Amino acid sequence: MKHAAIFVVALILAACPHGGADTTPTRPSTPKEVVAGARATIEQWRQAHQVRSLDGLEKLYVHTIDLVVVEDGVPLVGWTSVEGMLKDRFNRYKDVQIRLKDIQVVSLGPTSAVATASMTRELGDGVTTTQESGALTVVLRKEGDAWLIVTEHYSYKRST
Repeated sequence: MKHAAIFVVALILAACPHGGADTTPTRPSTPKEVVAGARATIEQWRQAHQVRSLDGLEKLYVHTIDLVVVEDGVPLVGWTSVEGMLKDRFNRYKDVQIRLKDIQVVSLGPTSAVATASMTRELGDGVTTTQESGALTVVLRKEGDAWLIVTEHYSYKRST
């Protein structure tokens, strides 16, 4: 009987959290379908830039006042503003290359997510090519079957 009581006490103590144990709450992992949807949109975004397809990009963004794209420190609000910036870029640069790495997607809820990545962008006009490297942040919202860009922000280090 004495051995049984010691066993029960040992079992109870083993089940109790010990001082110094990690009690940090963990965030549930982002569902695979959210990661896949966000990554697919980001890859389409990258490809559309490289082929300079305004039509390809247009279908990837929301077309409401919710859309905000921060370009070179200037916030562009709404599709009309973003479209103008993209037209200008595609008219100035004949070659656009974008490389993304370390893409991370985090669900903000069942129909929203944020994605971050390291981005290198090369813009060439046929004579000179400018290369920028920095951080890309994109907020996406699911509408129907599509994950659309609601906010986009790209920051890069300027050469000194």
